[in-house]
Amino acid sequence: MPEAPPLSTSYRPRLSNGAIAGLMQVLLWVLLAAFYFAWNNRPNFNFTTPVWPLVLLEMGFAVLLFNSLVYLIIPRWLLRGRYVLALAGGLLLLLTYQFWWYTGIQLITARLPVTSDLRVHLLDYYPEGPWKQLSSITGLVDLSKEVLATTLFPILVSFLAYALIVDRRRLALERNHLRLELSYLKAQLNPQFLFSTLNQLHGLTRTRDHRAGDVVLHLADLLRYTLYETDADRVPLARELEFLDDYLALERLRHPTASITHEVTGTAAWQQLAPLLLHPFYERLFAGLETVAAPVVITSTVYVGAEELTLVLTRELGPTSLLPYSTEAAVLAAQRRLQLQYAGRHDLQLQEASGTLRVHLRLQLTLHDG
Repeated sequence: MPEAPPLSTSYRPRLSNGAIAGLMQVLLWVLLAAFYFAWNNRPNFNFTTPVWPLVLLEMGFAVLLFNSLVYLIIPRWLLRGRYVLALAGGLLLLLTYQFWWYTGIQLITARLPVTSDLRVHLLDYYPEGPWKQLSSITGLVDLSKEVLATTLFPILVSFLAYALIVDRRRLALERNHLRLELSYLKAQLNPQFLFSTLNQLHGLTRTRDHRAGDVVLHLADLLRYTLYETDADRVPLARELEFLDDYLALERLRHPTASITHEVTGTAAWQQLAPLLLHPFYERLFAGLETVAAPVVITSTVYVGAEELTLVLTRELGPTSLLPYSTEAAVLAAQRRLQLQYAGRHDLQLQEASGTLRVHLRLQLTLHDG
């Protein structure tokens, strides 16, 4: 079997979720500032002075509105059924908008050198003070329309941003779920299999059997791969197949009366695979064989193509019956991994009848599967 090319060890730092969220906000505010500058410089709304004070006033409230909706009102109140709090938060935003603009206008007209046309435009917002609109239902409705017209863009972006945040959290949960399942699969190698193998190794060393050295090498390679090489999302297919060779060599030792054959057809070169994806289908083939007196025949065939892998496993026990293969926890976990990591790219068929088991798995791969 050709050796797989070494994995790249170059370190590429990953941004944290907080850093990504911060960069997204910076990009959002740059785009929003450009929008406000263009809007306040439209042909029918032109001033003889720079409009940056007006843009700064609009941007300040947009930042407050965005963060209030995305991090407080939507996730903590609205989506949790706290509608009274959500309504109170909306009313508080209206009140904040009113006094934000009123205070900002007073500061701009008193402290900044603005031209008379911009000054008249700003002072025209609140000719009777900030309380006039807040003292009647009609005023509140007009204020709501004014807030919506001014902040429609950041409101829409707030909902889109929250949808992106939810999607990122969902993907993070799926990744954590896969890591937990991989840890579970690793744990399956530890107890019974390892103790039985070590017991067999002890017997071989006591009788000075020449096979003891090979067993140690196979076991060391198996543990090295499982503990140190399976933390990545993908591993070289050639390395995964070597792991299966070591595993089957140890199973032959544990079950010396069973006929176990394994064949790989094709070339595993640059293809990659999710780590320990195939192992559960092998591991459950041998579960309970210690109690079987009849001859056991197990065959394994792996067909490797440039962009496809096909696995065919068969087990013949004669009239002996074991626990159902397809309902074993490890097999069900492996099927869930296939559904998550190879959705629409795999076909799995499990057939059990009269002491005969057949597993047929087809996976679509790429040269750098990911």
